[in-house]
Amino acid sequence: MNSSSKDLLIVFGSVQRVMRAEKAARSAGLTVDTIPAPRVVSSECGVVLEASAGDSTALDAIFNGLGIEPSNIYRRRGDAWMPSSLDAQPDGDVVKLTRQTAYGGCGAKLAKGTLEKVLCGLPRLESDDLIVGIESADDAGVVRIRDDIGLIHTTDFFPPMVDDPFAFGRIAAVNALSDVYAMGGTPLAGMNLVSFPMDTYDTATLKEILRGGLSALEEAEAVLAGGHTIEGQELLYGLAVTGIVHPQRIWRNGGAIPGDVLVLTKPLGTGLVTTAAKGDEASDAALSTAVRWMSTLNRSAAEALSSLDPHAVTDVTGFGLAGHAAEMAEASGLEIVLSLADLPALPGALEAAASGFVPAGAGKNRESIDAVLSLGPEADGLRVDLALDPQTSGGLLAALTPTAGTTLCRRVSSAVIVGRVVEGHRGRVRLE
Repeated sequence: MNSSSKDLLIVFGSVQRVMRAEKAARSAGLTVDTIPAPRVVSSECGVVLEASAGDSTALDAIFNGLGIEPSNIYRRRGDAWMPSSLDAQPDGDVVKLTRQTAYGGCGAKLAKGTLEKVLCGLPRLESDDLIVGIESADDAGVVRIRDDIGLIHTTDFFPPMVDDPFAFGRIAAVNALSDVYAMGGTPLAGMNLVSFPMDTYDTATLKEILRGGLSALEEAEAVLAGGHTIEGQELLYGLAVTGIVHPQRIWRNGGAIPGDVLVLTKPLGTGLVTTAAKGDEASDAALSTAVRWMSTLNRSAAEALSSLDPHAVTDVTGFGLAGHAAEMAEASGLEIVLSLADLPALPGALEAAASGFVPAGAGKNRESIDAVLSLGPEADGLRVDLALDPQTSGGLLAALTPTAGTTLCRRVSSAVIVGRVVEGHRGRVRLE
């Protein structure tokens, strides 16, 4: 536990801005300090401004006067650091969102096999301008509106996987925006989608959720174009997102070729860690780290990938790494081999699996791909759980040449080569 009584960490884009903010705040009589950024928060310059939440209004006025805006705000919730804002509601008013849900985040998705059965036999509404539809389980749909512009359509919403309303809202929005990045596109606008149980939570909770979503849209340089809110029995939040992409530069989940390597840009285990946290068995550091990764846009990873001519791209969400790899293998007509030893794990993820905190979604994922899943004779059971773990706001998974894969790992510090593409049984995923 951090012994400091300060409960805000304020992140700026450079050391110079941190120092300017510190000097101005101290001149105004506020107690602030520049400290090394804890590992559980994201700071490119390596330092953050530590402050007290009670000074939020004064700090906001100071930053506006300086003409500088924090890139991120983290607020202490108990002993964990959560994404927040300067005008977030006090800690004592925060409710436990996950106590009211059976599933959390992308773990609430219908099983892949169930969804395929439901969709089977339904008519398809075709058009020459529908470039990407539902036929290949891509991350979003794309409609051509001009020879040089394709309109990306996607949506994602789910119940909370963390207790903090702002963090939940931001994670849900980041997750929805990820589909646009996975298609090689740029987000333009989002629409809020909300189911809110008025008998369970007050409207201040909803305001914090929406504020969290806005913070993700703002960072993505997209706008909020509206939304739809209903009163329901369960809390659900997400976005419908519109983006653009050149019709000749769309990234698909098919197209991988033999010899490609698979690169993953974020560590795995969000479902395991948040399930353990719901049982009060995850450390505050582990939960804070998982929230930081779930709150991180895939924009920088997509930008790093854009010049490397990837053969296939998807993002890793509710079907887990193995499930999304199976979709890539099927769409590419090839087989994928994942190296269990090379899978990057969030702190506390494997420990959660060892303690039995495996989300129900992992079992659904295994059942859905059982016919094409192959386990090596020495496959580590805990790492198999990691490969099947339903991710919320996971990283990009890209198939590209070994040289390009190595380059991507240099450009994105969190990127890891986790597997390879081989000739073999179409759609099969081997965990070795």
